Amino acid sequence: MKDLILKTGTYVELVTNKDTQNKAVPGASLEKFVVSLLKNPTCCAKFVSLSKGVVTQSGSITTAVTLNQPSGEITTVSATIAAGAMSTFTLNNSFIKADSVILAVVNDTTGSGLIAVQVDNIVAGSCSISLGGVVANTGTVTIGFAIF
Repeated sequence: MKDLILKTGTYVELVTNKDTQNKAVPGASLEKFVVSLLKNPTCCAKFVSLSKGVVTQSGSITTAVTLNQPSGEITTVSATIAAGAMSTFTLNNSFIKADSVILAVVNDTTGSGLIAVQVDNIVAGSCSISLGGVVANTGTVTIGFAIF
């Protein structure tokens, strides 16, 4: 029997062959799940496959983009984001639901500054992505995202 991933509450938990052979399902322990994930980082990834798309922003750093895939990369236009400042644009995406969880990271930047990314205003069909300059950054930013 293969390992199973069960959803328990608001997180998933790894149930191994040993657990099921002993007719014991582990308790709802986030710590146990995290430890299992750290010991075997591919345990869960093999069960997830998301189509990926790419889009390049045009116009300005605040111009909305549309990418109808459950995951992807957004490359912004070249712009200056000052230290302590934020620039926000809209991601239009038909996979986004009002209760979606959207993970976003900065994959790359052509500038030399440090950029933080934040997702908010999640509604059916769109969300806002804000880029903040921890240190001033001039250039393009590539943001990776996945919708759950």
